[in-house]
Amino acid sequence: MLKICLTVLCAMMLAACSAETGTKAQGQQASDEPPFYTVYRNGTGPLTMEELQINIPVELDAIYTDKTRACFLAKVEALAAEAGDPERLDPADVAFLPTDGTWEQLSRFHRRNLLAQAIVSRAGGLC
Repeated sequence: MLKICLTVLCAMMLAACSAETGTKAQGQQASDEPPFYTVYRNGTGPLTMEELQINIPVELDAIYTDKTRACFLAKVEALAAEAGDPERLDPADVAFLPTDGTWEQLSRFHRRNLLAQAIVSRAGGLC
């Protein structure tokens, strides 16, 4: 049962994260719900909770207990600190990042965005 819940959770998180990176007209969201996370366009250095501004989607928030929610946010913060600066990390050291040489070809913003998505996805599976 736990494995099924984690699978559904990860799928929902990836869908929410994908919505953030999808096409937007003039920077507007497709729905009224805020994005799951944000990444500063010109951000530098390690990702922070202030930058990420985690917004747990309504569907997940409905099934999260206070303890699960706190665990998730703590894991996001810890994984972001552990990963460090997206410009300096080895993608092989972070779960869900590409290790086929494409990481180096990404822009600074796209590295930050992909790292944020990996962190949020991994944190969901740890709680």
